[in-house]
Amino acid sequence: MPNSFGLNRSLGGAIGAIALVSLLSSLALYMTQTQQNEAIDARGRSRQIMSSLDAFRVAMLNQETGLRGYLLTGDDSSLEPYRSGRIELDQTLVDLQRLVTENRTETDLLVQAQDAARHWQTDIGEPAVHQMAVSATRDEAVGIEMKGDGKRLFDQFRTRLKAIQDSEEQIFAHQNAVVEAAKHNSLLVLVVGAIITLLICAGMGIAINRLIVQPLVLLAQVMRRLTHRDLDVVVPSIKQRNEVGEMARAVEVFKKGLIELDRTSLLRVTADTLPAMVGYVDNKRRVGFLNGEFSRTFDLGQGDVSEVYGKPLIDVFGSTPFPGARLELETALGGKDTRFEQRLFRPGRPSRDIEAFYRPHRAPNGTVLGVVTLLTDITDRKRMERRLAQQARDLLRSNEELEQFAYVASHDLKAPLRGIENLVSWIEEDLEGVLTGDTQTNMDLLKSRVRRLESLLDDLLAYSRAGRADDQSDAVDTRLVVEELAALVSPPEGFEITADPSLPKLQTPRAPLTQVFQNLIGNAIKHHDRPSVGHVMVAAAPGEGVTEFTVTDDGPGIPDRFFDRVFGMFQTLKPRDEVEGSGMGLAIVKKLIERRGGKVWLSGGEAGRGLKVHFTWPEIALGKHDDTDR
Repeated sequence: MPNSFGLNRSLGGAIGAIALVSLLSSLALYMTQTQQNEAIDARGRSRQIMSSLDAFRVAMLNQETGLRGYLLTGDDSSLEPYRSGRIELDQTLVDLQRLVTENRTETDLLVQAQDAARHWQTDIGEPAVHQMAVSATRDEAVGIEMKGDGKRLFDQFRTRLKAIQDSEEQIFAHQNAVVEAAKHNSLLVLVVGAIITLLICAGMGIAINRLIVQPLVLLAQVMRRLTHRDLDVVVPSIKQRNEVGEMARAVEVFKKGLIELDRTSLLRVTADTLPAMVGYVDNKRRVGFLNGEFSRTFDLGQGDVSEVYGKPLIDVFGSTPFPGARLELETALGGKDTRFEQRLFRPGRPSRDIEAFYRPHRAPNGTVLGVVTLLTDITDRKRMERRLAQQARDLLRSNEELEQFAYVASHDLKAPLRGIENLVSWIEEDLEGVLTGDTQTNMDLLKSRVRRLESLLDDLLAYSRAGRADDQSDAVDTRLVVEELAALVSPPEGFEITADPSLPKLQTPRAPLTQVFQNLIGNAIKHHDRPSVGHVMVAAAPGEGVTEFTVTDDGPGIPDRFFDRVFGMFQTLKPRDEVEGSGMGLAIVKKLIERRGGKVWLSGGEAGRGLKVHFTWPEIALGKHDDTDR
């Protein structure tokens, strides 16, 4: 036998190479990303240090400015910048000491700058303030500031701060270069990894086509010819050293098996393995072949079914007639395929349902030599079909009862609600002039809740009625419907409702489609956060057997995670005290659309605002809208 290279090993190696490339690419990306993140962190630390250095300078300048103002005016309020500068300096030094702790040079420079600042405070600032507070020593206070020691100390800490800043600017520039290099390296890794992966995949595709697809196509052609008993066909790829070659050699064995089967009549062995009754009846109504399933099903009373070969059907199947022995078998012997179902009654045994298929067997000249019969026991399948049919009827009845319950519940609950509302009104009349602010608020809240419950019941009743008695088709100009609704819903002043010219004329029930448009437009108006400048656009696009409508608004929109939730019953995204509504509008829309065989879904608007409601509506299109007929 030829040595086998093994397709699974070759493909596994290619897949392993792809995995290795992916792993190396991921590792390289991780390293460059880590380098980039470290550089970004270091750059951010440099920004903080430079910002704190500026704060250091400002704090010292504030102290100097406050001291000079105090020396000039003698007004204690002039010292406010001096005092606030001391506090800000302390806070800034804490931040700088924390930020430069890892840089020894900057730490030393900061200590020197701090020492200069502290010497200025102790040698210049504090003595001048104390002496200025006493009238007799004010000239001395001015002299302290005029000596020049303050300028020397200021120059010292400015020089140290400048050195720290220069160092951090160099660090910042270096880290910027590191970030840019990391970005470039990440892109390079992605491109190289993608190219290598594509090359490996292309190589795999070529190899699969050459080593697997083409040989399998040829083997499939050989198998088709073998099924037509063309035993002269040559099996290809027998010498191929892989699994396809193994398959080709298996086909060669199959071919030889067919030849041997014709020689030794192994058809019976094959047929006996089938879970169906396979037989052959010749054109003289004699048994030519029966498999073992026939013997088990019909209890022929023979140890070997081959003992009945050549006997008339009526002799073999005496107590239980052969299925379709008259009309169906006669039809098949006449040259037509025949398929039928029949209940099989057997003495002393449960009846069974069978499905039969009879196919004529013809000689090369077209003469019908007999009929091949295939009988399959479908008792379990029929039982399951009856059970499913019963469950479907039960489900239909349950749905009807549920809709009837919703209708009755919503209808019958209105009367007590009206009674409650009347009682509240009577109580308010009886207690007029006595009701306090909180009590009146609670009474108003009670009436609001009663009205909301009544609205909820109305919506529940509308939901239970949605889709009923709406099968009467009509010629509907959807653009005209939207324009009429634009006036009917009474939008706020400045709110615009646009019917796009793409809206078609349809042959469809008018009422449910109108209600869908009304609910969607009303929903967009009710939930708009800027109704004075709001806009709703209704457009359409043709599809295969349906029209896809889109209702687009520019309101606040809905987060993606709530796209499915909003179509549920009683679902609102805001508390009902903020937005009046029962949460039934979109549930009714969904029910109306799905009863027509359509579907509805949401998508986000543009620029992070707005919402698009898409729905399909099966219909008979009467043509696109033409403005010339308006």
